[in-house]
Amino acid sequence: MVNYKINNWLLITTENCLYKSGQNYIIEPRITKLLAFLAKHQGIVFTRDELIENVWDGAVVSEQVVTQSIFELRKTLKKMDEDHWIITIPKRGYKLDIDVQQIYVDPNTGFKLEEFHSSHEHTNDTSPQASFPAGPMTRAFNETSKETPSTTTTSSNNVKWNHWFFDVCILTMLLITLVFISWSNEKVTPPTTILNPRLINIELAQQPSTNQLYSIANIIKDSLFKSTSYISSFSHQPNAGKTLSLYVNQQHQLHIELFNNISKTIMLQENLHLDSNNSYIIIDKLLNKLIQSLNYNHQQTQNHITLTNSNILYGYLELPSVITNDGQTNISYIKQISKLIQLSPKNSYLLAQRYLAYAIILTINNKVTSMPTLMNYGKVLVKSITPNQQLVSSEIYDALALNELYQGNLTASEHYLSLAALQSQQNTALRYILLGKISELTHKTQQANEYYSMAMYLSPSEETLQLCQKLVFISQINTTEITPPH
Repeated sequence: MVNYKINNWLLITTENCLYKSGQNYIIEPRITKLLAFLAKHQGIVFTRDELIENVWDGAVVSEQVVTQSIFELRKTLKKMDEDHWIITIPKRGYKLDIDVQQIYVDPNTGFKLEEFHSSHEHTNDTSPQASFPAGPMTRAFNETSKETPSTTTTSSNNVKWNHWFFDVCILTMLLITLVFISWSNEKVTPPTTILNPRLINIELAQQPSTNQLYSIANIIKDSLFKSTSYISSFSHQPNAGKTLSLYVNQQHQLHIELFNNISKTIMLQENLHLDSNNSYIIIDKLLNKLIQSLNYNHQQTQNHITLTNSNILYGYLELPSVITNDGQTNISYIKQISKLIQLSPKNSYLLAQRYLAYAIILTINNKVTSMPTLMNYGKVLVKSITPNQQLVSSEIYDALALNELYQGNLTASEHYLSLAALQSQQNTALRYILLGKISELTHKTQQANEYYSMAMYLSPSEETLQLCQKLVFISQINTTEITPPH
C-alpha cells in the first residue's frame, strides 16, 4: 500500500490517519481515499464526476456527496493549519496544490523507496526505474571476472575470498539498517494521550441535574455543532482539550465555566440569573460569548435560538429529558411539550422537537407509543411550515427528513437533510443516522456503516446504538462494527 508524505505530514492510508511529530489526526476511510487520490495526481484538476468515477469507483452518488467530502477534508486540514492544500478551480473542479512524496515498501528487499512529486513541476516521463540485482552481489562481480581470465590459481582464490568478504560486509550493513529502521519506527509511534483542542466535555456538576440545567447544556451543544467545528459530548472523553461545566450556585444563579485542559486556564466564566422575562436575551448573549471565547471566527448574531419568545423558551427549559439518567424513555416529555405547543400551536421548532422525541421513544420503547400518533405529529409539523417561512432551523429539517423517510420518500428525505447541512457547520449524530438509513436502503452498505460509526463517535451511548439499529427499520449492519470500544 502506498503512503504519502504531504508537506511534512505522513498520510498513512492503511490506518486512515495524518501524522507529524506527535500529532495524529484520524480521518474517515472515504476521506483518506479522496486525499490519497488527489495526492497521487497532485496538481491535476478533477471534476466532481471524475472524483466519483475514481474515488467512489463509479458508484451512484450525488455531486453533493463529493462537495460534502471536500468540505470535511478541508475542516480536518484547517485543524492542522494546512487548509491551503485543496484548491477549488471555478467551474472545473479541485486539485491538491502542495509538494507530495509517494512512499512505499519494496516487497523484494524491504527497503522504503520514495518517488518525489512537486506540486509545481510535472513530467510525463515514464521510463522504468533501475531495479536492484536479483541475485547476490557476488554474481555481478563473478560475471565480470569471467570476462577477464585469471592468470594464476592463487589470483583466482584471492578474488573469491575478496568477494566472500564483501558479501559478508554488505549483509552486515543491511542487518544494521533494518534494526535501525525498526527502532526508529518504534520511537515515532504516535502517543495516545494527546488532548484534542476541538473536543469539549460538557459536565453537569450538579447531580441530579435539573431540567433547566440539562436543557441549557443541550442548547449549547446544538449551537456548537451549528456554528463551529467543535465537538461537544456529555460522555466523558479523556482526550478532551476543554471542559464546560454548568451548575446552579448558592445564589440560585446559573454558573458556567469553560476550562482549557491544555493550557490549564479558564477561558470563560459567567454567573447568570434566568427568569421568564429575560431567558432569550441571556442565553443568546451567553452563546455568543462562548463561541467568541473559543477563538472562533464568529460575528455576533441573534439567531442561535429558534425560540425567540422568552416565556416559551423558559417553559422549554423546564421540559424533562427524553431519556432519563438510567437510560429509560420518558413519555412525560411528550405530554409537557404538547402543553407548551398549546400556547404556540404553529411553532415549527416545538412541533419538530415533539416529533423527533416521539420517534426516539417509539424506537426504544414502543409499548407506550404508536405509529399512527407519530404520523399525526408529522402531518401537524408539515402544515406548520409556510411557503415563505424565512427561518427554518436544522432541527426542523431533520424532523421533516425523518418524516419523509418513514413514508419511504428517500429523495425528499435527502433534500431536507441537505437543507439541514446548509444550516450547520457539521452534522449531528441524528443526522448521520438518517444518512446511514438512506445509504442502507440504497444498498450502500459500506457508506452506511461509516455514517453509523460517525454517529457513535459523536454520541457514544446506548440510545445512539439503538437508533442505529432500529430507527425506521431494523438495520442489517453488524452492530459489533459500530459499537464504540469501552
